[in-house]
Amino acid sequence: MQDTYLYIRYSHDKQSEGSSYDRQLGMARQHCRTLIEDDKHIYFDAGKSAFKGEHLDDGGKLKRFYDDVKSGVVPKGSTLLVEDLDRLSRDGMWKASDKLRELTENGIAVVTLRDGRRYEGVLKLSDALTSLLKQELANDESVKKSGRVADSYVKRYAKARTGKKVKVLLPSWLEWVGDDVPYKVREAEAGVVKEVFTWAAEGYSYAAIAKKLNQRGTKPFRSKEGDGKLWITASLFALVKNEAVVGVYKPRDGGPPIEGYFPVIVERDLFNAAQGARAERKEAKDTRTGTLFNVWAKVGLCAQCGRTWHCLPKGRGKQLYLVCSGKLGGTCTAKNIRADRAEIGFSEVLLNAVNADYFLGDRSEELMKARELQGLIDNAQQRHTKLVALLDDDPMPEVVAALKRVNAELTELRGRKEQMDQATAKQSAISRTRSALLAKIDLTENPARMQANTLLRRLGISVEIGRYDPQVSYTVRQGGNKILFVFEREGKPTAVSYSQETAERMYDRGETDELEYSLSLDDVMKSSTKRKLASAK
Repeated sequence: MQDTYLYIRYSHDKQSEGSSYDRQLGMARQHCRTLIEDDKHIYFDAGKSAFKGEHLDDGGKLKRFYDDVKSGVVPKGSTLLVEDLDRLSRDGMWKASDKLRELTENGIAVVTLRDGRRYEGVLKLSDALTSLLKQELANDESVKKSGRVADSYVKRYAKARTGKKVKVLLPSWLEWVGDDVPYKVREAEAGVVKEVFTWAAEGYSYAAIAKKLNQRGTKPFRSKEGDGKLWITASLFALVKNEAVVGVYKPRDGGPPIEGYFPVIVERDLFNAAQGARAERKEAKDTRTGTLFNVWAKVGLCAQCGRTWHCLPKGRGKQLYLVCSGKLGGTCTAKNIRADRAEIGFSEVLLNAVNADYFLGDRSEELMKARELQGLIDNAQQRHTKLVALLDDDPMPEVVAALKRVNAELTELRGRKEQMDQATAKQSAISRTRSALLAKIDLTENPARMQANTLLRRLGISVEIGRYDPQVSYTVRQGGNKILFVFEREGKPTAVSYSQETAERMYDRGETDELEYSLSLDDVMKSSTKRKLASAK
């Protein structure tokens, strides 16, 4: 149902390999056969403790649900499904009851799937007493359980750090054999893991990977025949960030990870490449919508206010438009631009701002290396952040020395990344006709759209976009310098170069009879003097 939402939470990352998510989703499916299973209707907190209130902090999906209720994204009259009230809070009965009433008094009904109870409107005395008792019992249980479980796991962690194999919650591709016996690899599951990481490193989104697995009939890990379970983005997200695939075990005792503890399923190079691709998708997440990646994500800026463009469905036909984020916030009056029209401008920008060998050569190996390097940088940055936090608490010499090593590593990695970016930006242009190059620009599939967007960002290109009827204009900058101006009328784009490099690309393709570029934007608009760099071919 359109106005039915589901909240799923479990407290520990290791539960991603268990049945907690599937159990909660299965209960929701039984209650509501028409539940829409997408990111807009399922709010999922992985590894967020309700006892500690982590799911209500910034970044928590339950906090986002409350924010969506306040903003009207989740309309009044909607229903929220939860396994039990302890999914919402284990923070003591009074605070927990306040969170329930905040929903019901804002027009959101809450259904607890375990007992089928429905809470809505101003709570009756019986409902209020029931919720108070449940939440106080959940809080007491959490306090007692946390103590018992902590003692048990402290012993297991200590044993694991001696190198012995202990019985822990294992990933789906491993099997417990016995005390201090090497874990057994489940080859079928391990094969799927390798495929997922390969696709992720190639730029496929989690949704695209889930679709590939589901279409060929590959069952999710630990599913049973005939249960109807499918791969979803949340489980793939948890898999791709799980370092257990490279043999790393992370005991939750505050100590460092244990390298080489589990059998290696994915080589570190492939793991790093997948992390780099994941970071690229995460950076552009807020400007995507629907099934197609927004090619202007983090590249296109509003010419009026300088903010980013969102790609949103508008009107009865749900036609996609670029909408200025400043306009959404009520601070800008820029006109919306049809997304298909804006992609004409994107193709023209790509054609003239990027060397032709991008369209003609096989860059998969280069992109893989770049993503692998980005994954190493992200990993080193995370270690740097943790060491800085430790240094603030206790400036021990060991921490200072480790921080110096990580700083040196980051400097070296960023230097390599900068050299790689410069090499990409300075590749020799290949002379081809305009029609042949345009035919190579394919924006129908997400991997190609993502690669094109990533290339522009890697080259430091930004584009100021504005609709000034009857034309849409695109001012292209690289490193802050204007290099190109494009304007499109009635589906026909025209490009004028601001720089020698872009002028040479246009001249080599035979689009201009003279090697020339405009002195300024005013010159373009006024059709004034141009600087000739060379005679005609």
